[in-house]
Amino acid sequence: MNIIKLLFLLLSTLLIITSCEDDYLTINAFEAEGTTVNYNLPDTSATLHVAVVAIQCSKYKIDNIEKIFKKIDFIMASDPEVEIICFGEAITGWYAEDPSYLSEIAEIIPGNFTDSLAFYAKKYAIYISIGLAERAGDRIYNSIIVINPGGEIIGIHRKNTLTSEDKKSGYSSLKNANVISINGFKAGLMICADVNGRWLTEKYIDEGIDIILSAFASPIGLPSFNIVSRRMNAWQIFPNRFGNEDGEEYSGLIYISDPAGNIVKYNFGSESYLTYTISK
Repeated sequence: MNIIKLLFLLLSTLLIITSCEDDYLTINAFEAEGTTVNYNLPDTSATLHVAVVAIQCSKYKIDNIEKIFKKIDFIMASDPEVEIICFGEAITGWYAEDPSYLSEIAEIIPGNFTDSLAFYAKKYAIYISIGLAERAGDRIYNSIIVINPGGEIIGIHRKNTLTSEDKKSGYSSLKNANVISINGFKAGLMICADVNGRWLTEKYIDEGIDIILSAFASPIGLPSFNIVSRRMNAWQIFPNRFGNEDGEEYSGLIYISDPAGNIVKYNFGSESYLTYTISK
């Protein structure tokens, strides 16, 4: 390791120690190093067969809802062993739009859309995880919900850490942490920039979660490794969106990373899905 890299790693460690005045995480030395760490799959019966989805969204909510239902049917016809299907952030519409548009597409929970998702969850005896704009009273949240095979909503998480796009769109933030059980795995719910939040990260580390069940609207390309999985010692499921939305380009990157931060399976550059079996 050269002296410049060593100094960088020491500095990043110092930043972790001294940056407690806000909730934004910095990168520590182990995370910044990016060294490949082997993760040996345990010999256990605790497994979860996951489908991770990137879809290209229309500006019209009804088109996206129809596409979501068709995607569920297609995935289950292609791979009936799937146990959970995971969709991206605010996937019933375009992501970075004005407050009036957001108000039009926002859904109450429970409501007609979640009732329809419950039908599909029961039809295929699967879990469904999906991001959507949620109307709750006079506020609109960037939310993720999880529905179990019985059609019950077992998790609702509202985004803690808002981006500038979230704020311009009119989303409200809410300090909340939500851990649910899926086939014997403890899953912590996060939405996009939540992964940078110190409070939520520490809550989930303390809970000892097995899975970071997340939803993204991300333009990024494939990382060499996943800091978030490594930081939290948990699998991360990374669903996303694809395409151009009024000048905003989304990469379609989807992946699953193991607790050591290794990207074990991915797709990007198109509307797609992948499947993978995680274990603990």
